[in-house]
Amino acid sequence: MKYPLDDGRVGMVRGDQALGRQCYESSLKIKCNQTPVEQMHIAEAGSREASMAETTDLDPREEFQDRRVSPMEELESIQIGEAAHQTTSLGTHLGEEEKEKIIAILKKNVDLFAWKPLDMPGIDESIIAHKLAISPNSKPV
Repeated sequence: MKYPLDDGRVGMVRGDQALGRQCYESSLKIKCNQTPVEQMHIAEAGSREASMAETTDLDPREEFQDRRVSPMEELESIQIGEAAHQTTSLGTHLGEEEKEKIIAILKKNVDLFAWKPLDMPGIDESIIAHKLAISPNSKPV
């Protein structure tokens, strides 16, 4: 990624996408009920694995080809708006008090959610609209 610096020069940051995914997946595996000592051991093991991955000469795309990140816990659908489709998801491992606080905040700010494109008046429809690149001269199948 390139970005402008204050002195007029161009700064550049390089990243390793495979290593970034690995770090992200490792962060999802740290469970809330682990003690800080257990979390520290997991982080140390992850950094050792990351340093080994940097020294290998493998194609990083092969390892992550068919894997998708999924939530660590079950999700519960919560209706926060008046309409049935105005829902969001919360983790089932939340305490009852935390869950009630989060739901109260979400319901209080339900007007900030964009449930449909009309709820986003500041965004031009040409940005949101999906258009297919089809020649108008071609015959329909």
